[in-house]
Amino acid sequence: MFFDADLGFQLVRERDEAVLLNAHGTLFGVLGAAPETSPEDRFDPFRVGLDHLALAVESAESLHELKQQLDAAGVRNNGVQNDTVTGATYIAFYDPDGIAWELYAIPALSASTSTTEGVA
Repeated sequence: MFFDADLGFQLVRERDEAVLLNAHGTLFGVLGAAPETSPEDRFDPFRVGLDHLALAVESAESLHELKQQLDAAGVRNNGVQNDTVTGATYIAFYDPDGIAWELYAIPALSASTSTTEGVA
């Protein structure tokens, strides 16, 4: 499966059309299509609903390791980049359904900005 083989997420549980995964400490579930969904239907980021997923990872180094895994598996990705808005290092890629994923290594907030803002 893409999520464990190519991304290194830990498979926690698999049942029928659903899986529960551990993505670097964040648990999330992936469900198959509802029975009413046409087999020809495909993900479209321009329809109402999911556009992309973004998760945090422990370090920028893990993003470089992930890029190597994605490249080896032939998964389309943008490489490791710096987000000029957040200051975070990230990588974006697409899963087999065409859903965009972003994994961010978020810099820790300094104690001075997180505890003293708004204090008189």
